[in-house]
Amino acid sequence: MSDPFSGPLADALILTALALTVLMATAVVLTRHPARQAVVLSGYGMVLGVLFLVLQAPDVAMSQIGVGTVVVPLIVVLALHATSRHRKGGDTGEDDRRPDHDTSGTATDSATGTASDSDPAGRGAAGGDAP
Repeated sequence: MSDPFSGPLADALILTALALTVLMATAVVLTRHPARQAVVLSGYGMVLGVLFLVLQAPDVAMSQIGVGTVVVPLIVVLALHATSRHRKGGDTGEDDRRPDHDTSGTATDSATGTASDSDPAGRGAAGGDAP
């Protein structure tokens, strides 16, 4: 009795799965936009899972589909979102802790730590009690 997963039809299926894997890997490499690359990476993970299934490794295929198709692209997209928000000057979750930043509303001179002449109350570096 012959093995049902041998012969010319099985070889053609394996070669087709390998060819799809090579095409998807090439697509991942050639995709330049990072968000699109995450989507293509997800498709590559699915094709790689199918290849493992064709090669009779269903446990590896399930792991690949779970991790390579869902988790890794999700982490990439979340990282892209976080870095783009940081680059655009979005909320970082921390207060501005620069030493020359005065939270009272007056600008300070970073060299001396004194209030500058642009003080809206008129009490700049020259001192004085101007109204």
